[in-house]
Amino acid sequence: MKVRRHLSTRSMWSVTVWLLLLPALQGWAASSYDRLIISAAHRHELEPALVKAVIECESHFDPQAVSPRGAQGLMQLMPATQATLGVTDAFDPGHNIEAGVRYLASLQQTFGTHVSLLLAAYNAGPQAVIDAGYVVPPLAETQHYVSCVLSARQRYRAQAFNKAGFPSAHELAAAPTALTIAPIRFSHPVARVGQRLVLHLDVWNAGTQMAQGVVSLTYPTSSVSLLALHTTAGETTVQLPNQQEPPTMQSGHAYQFLQGRWEAWQPGQQRTAALALVPRLARDIALHLSVLLYDSTQTTTPHRWSTIVRLPVAE
Repeated sequence: MKVRRHLSTRSMWSVTVWLLLLPALQGWAASSYDRLIISAAHRHELEPALVKAVIECESHFDPQAVSPRGAQGLMQLMPATQATLGVTDAFDPGHNIEAGVRYLASLQQTFGTHVSLLLAAYNAGPQAVIDAGYVVPPLAETQHYVSCVLSARQRYRAQAFNKAGFPSAHELAAAPTALTIAPIRFSHPVARVGQRLVLHLDVWNAGTQMAQGVVSLTYPTSSVSLLALHTTAGETTVQLPNQQEPPTMQSGHAYQFLQGRWEAWQPGQQRTAALALVPRLARDIALHLSVLLYDSTQTTTPHRWSTIVRLPVAE
């Protein structure tokens, strides 16, 4: 009985010590990525407190976090989003934060200063917000998520996190890019239901070395009846959404990923990606489009460009 009492006392003491240390450990985890957060936020013109709040609600600052749906890392990037953004290691805090903030910045271009819509799009996908009529979708998970981030942002604002230290010029400097992107060209001024629309993206290798390119596209399956990505002569990837019934808002959460390649891309050479689609419904469509240029020897940092294209669709 004495031995049991001794073990029980030691166990209780261990639990007590752990409970006392837990807040400190959580605080350390929350602050260990502050420089990465501040630098990425300023580089992409986002509020640092907002970015930190997103990380708290996404992963609780666990860089190895994996959701049941497969989202990974601090900012919980889905595999298709990682591929579109050119992420090579989602569990690397620097790579994950940079890509997640870049994605938030792309969403901000679509939803402007409506922070709740920006957060809802990050959680449920931009098409879900569009399908809901540009309001936060009536999904319990998404509404809870938006509330969580806004509450955490307010807390970090109160802690003066936005003034925690302005990054150095070196930290703010974006990596020089070897990509030159022309404005997207459209075959018709207005997209219409049942009619084919073609988008042309002209890209130049502005670097000094021969490279390879990857064009990636993520799109909502419920919004189109046909989508084809053409990158080189004789190479066209076609996706036919397998959906017979009229789409609902919930079905708008399903996304498909397409990818094409440009081989032996010479310096100064122009390449063009052609994207053909046929809208299914008279509602806006959100497309996540990106280009990755990399040295075939992989000895240099890849160059990335991405944007979210919002297509209004008429009857």
